[in-house]
Amino acid sequence: MVKRTLVVASHSTLASGMAAALRFFAGDDTPVVAIDAYLDNQPVNTQIESVFKGIGDDEEIVVLTDLLSGSVNQAMFSYRTRPHTYIVTGMNLALSLALQLEPTDDYLTISRVRQLVDEARDNLVLMNDYEPEVDDDDE
Repeated sequence: MVKRTLVVASHSTLASGMAAALRFFAGDDTPVVAIDAYLDNQPVNTQIESVFKGIGDDEEIVVLTDLLSGSVNQAMFSYRTRPHTYIVTGMNLALSLALQLEPTDDYLTISRVRQLVDEARDNLVLMNDYEPEVDDDDE
């Protein structure tokens, strides 16, 4: 079994909200860490270092950040070369849940993370353009 920790990191309290939603769906004991940046005078790099120091080298870390060009994502960027670490930006609940519920019998692969990102991207839909499929049996 692989020990996997999901780290959600954002400006303000988006990360805490995402962590709360994950616990709602996946259970209170789900291994998720929220980093709410810039709520106090603590530098985001200090918050990030604290989280990574508490996770063993053989443990898997999946990081989800809020904005591609944002300072939180930039601060995480240097950890992308850490073994068993994946950093994805533009987090959403669909991706967060998919990653959280992924089996832990082995480490994730980069191709599997890419696949989950692609599937989550499909959940971004302008509902004004959405046409639900109607089955003839629905009448």
